[in-house]
Amino acid sequence: MHREIEAKILNVDPEEVQKKLRKLGATLAQELDLEQIVWWIPNTEKRSSVRVRKASDGSLRLTMKQKVTEGLGYNEWELDVSNYEYTAAIIDVLLPNPELRLEYSHHRQDWNLGDTLINIDWFPKLAPLVEIEAKSEEKVREVAEQLGLSSSKLLNKGVVSLLFEKLGLKIGDKVKL
Repeated sequence: MHREIEAKILNVDPEEVQKKLRKLGATLAQELDLEQIVWWIPNTEKRSSVRVRKASDGSLRLTMKQKVTEGLGYNEWELDVSNYEYTAAIIDVLLPNPELRLEYSHHRQDWNLGDTLINIDWFPKLAPLVEIEAKSEEKVREVAEQLGLSSSKLLNKGVVSLLFEKLGLKIGDKVKL
């Protein structure tokens, strides 16, 4: 397990963010199409989820995230898997009644600025957003400001929670976008 320190800024102009990243010396590390299924684990004190993700580069990962009680980010456990469909089927058996099961695809650009990872994401039903992942909360805020994005707009919320709210989903829903 490791602590993933990250935050999002919603409703960004991707072209403006890309220009600022280039000006700061950031490099585009990769551009991917991602397909994933996320399950919210029921009856947990802190919001926890399991995700299986298939990337256009061929990678397959299983991730569990647990919201931290203070600060930005999540506790995260990750491992590579070899079969997307079988992994999803196993989780469906282990979690037959998740609080939510959401299946969706999205497009992502991964940018590196020193040791900070900046994602520009295009999700269905949401305006483009930026996610900043760094070694400290201070660094997340600093990079947001360098990009001309107010650190006061940093959001410590997962995309599935954003989609849950935007689409008016309910606990117990199983949805494919």
